[in-house]
Amino acid sequence: MKNLHWIDVVLIGAYLLLVALIGFWVQRRATAHLDSYYLAGRNVPWWILGLAGCSSYIDIGGTMAMVGALYYLGLKSVWMTHVFWGWFIICFYMAFQAKWIRRSGVMTFAEWNQTRYGDGRDAEAARIAAAVFLLILMIFNLMYIAVGIGKFAEEFLPLPRWGATLLVFSVVGIYVTLGGFFGVIITDILQTVLIAVGAVVLGIMVFQNPDTAGLAAAQPGDWSSLNLTWRLWDGFLQTTPASYAHFYFFGPVLLAGFSWVIFRILAGPNVWDFQFFLTARSSRDAALAGGLWTVGYTLRWIIGCAFLMLGIYYLGARAGFDAEKIMPLVLTNLPVGMRGMFMAVLLAALMSTLDAMINVTSSVVVNDFLKRYFAKNLSQKQLVRAGQAASVVALLLGFTFSLSFTHVISIWETMIFVVVTMILVPATMRWHWWRFSARAFVWSMAASALVVALQKILFPGWPISATLAVDILFCFLATVIIGWITPPPEMGILVKFYSRVRPFGFWGPVKREAVKRGLVAENDRIPEFDALNGFITMGFQFSLALIPFYLFLRDWNGFYTWLGIVIVLGGVLYFTWYKNLPGKDEV
Repeated sequence: MKNLHWIDVVLIGAYLLLVALIGFWVQRRATAHLDSYYLAGRNVPWWILGLAGCSSYIDIGGTMAMVGALYYLGLKSVWMTHVFWGWFIICFYMAFQAKWIRRSGVMTFAEWNQTRYGDGRDAEAARIAAAVFLLILMIFNLMYIAVGIGKFAEEFLPLPRWGATLLVFSVVGIYVTLGGFFGVIITDILQTVLIAVGAVVLGIMVFQNPDTAGLAAAQPGDWSSLNLTWRLWDGFLQTTPASYAHFYFFGPVLLAGFSWVIFRILAGPNVWDFQFFLTARSSRDAALAGGLWTVGYTLRWIIGCAFLMLGIYYLGARAGFDAEKIMPLVLTNLPVGMRGMFMAVLLAALMSTLDAMINVTSSVVVNDFLKRYFAKNLSQKQLVRAGQAASVVALLLGFTFSLSFTHVISIWETMIFVVVTMILVPATMRWHWWRFSARAFVWSMAASALVVALQKILFPGWPISATLAVDILFCFLATVIIGWITPPPEMGILVKFYSRVRPFGFWGPVKREAVKRGLVAENDRIPEFDALNGFITMGFQFSLALIPFYLFLRDWNGFYTWLGIVIVLGGVLYFTWYKNLPGKDEV
């Protein structure tokens, strides 16, 4: 195989065989009924769910794009990824989103609309709109993953990009289709362990090579600075490909990203991560799993920063043509055996994301369409079989459409800034504004889609900083206007939702009614603590990301400063977050 010794091939083959066998091993338990297949029986302990989730957020495509951003932007990439790409969403799972989601007790993102709006015709329309959106988004996610797979694997396999992608999709398809969410969780734990081992080994490799200590000095002056600037350094555009050139105007990009990320974090998860939290044993376990995700996500920064330093050392200026390929190019410089191990590690990162996406796509097809409208009389076993077929179809669609893209960042930013933007403001209002009805949700989704489409058609040449800010502004205005002109849901439905989930936001009339009925304490301060913890966990997650960067730069002042900030914020969160978690008896 290209660039691979037979020992490396054996290691990779053994790993792929192992994860495929896991699907066969858990097949009987996982396919007993729908709750088992899609939600693992809703009985997953927090530490298992947290470990599984850590690897599900670390994929090849995203990490390749991340390493590219690290190479081109330096330390400022920490701002960019958290604000512009919306990575702050993770800590908000810990702060409040995870427990809110688990309290709903549903099976899919779309079904959640029944908890919020009841069982009327408008609620049904909202459920269908959310399900259709989620299917489109999942296909884009699979496309994004496919581009990353092909770009990575073509450096090692004697196959064209599409052939390498198809091979990996086939292996993942086996254990996800057969094993359902049980298969996802078991393989994700294995993959988290592999990723953690790989992160440690990479870190040791960086520090064992004394020549990596001064690599940052060869980069532009502001490359190793966290200071915010309106524009990046002179020469940035001359050494950066077009897919990253828009970051030159760094200030406007961050301002636009800030307007977008506010709604991203308040809207909550809208893909497979939503379903992850539904599998927890309780809302307390869901919140604890979110906390473990926030801490475990640091693994991605360790891997990314280590690959960056090794890439600069091994490749120098050669990496400048396409820094997204630093990861595979670094692997070609590793010793025999080590190369195969890291191929397995990175495949583990990829598969842990891919398997969850396939599972949730199949769940939407079965629970929000087949079981509800087209196959009402099928048995649980037959519905599971239909879900397995839907998994295969989703993989094929994602693979086929991915052939239209070359750069990982291109499909990534198309997905989050076009597709995801269509639902962000309406999804935010569902959680935080009491009078926002099911009808308003459907109409505002349609209006937001129209805003984004018109902008792309009428002003295709606008920079991303302008398109994102304008899209969010007009989506917000349209959503608020529609929310005011449509009648609110019935008070009884709202009181039931509020007393069960207890979100913060504009819930005054509903809270007063819930207090009057004796369902919520008048002095209930948990929503206030949830909002406070959102801000604290942002600082906590941001600091965790900076620690490995400063560590590999050998900037010990920065390293110890941010380590101290993490310790202080962790102590604060013990009192504001951990001490206010739901009780162990809350399901």
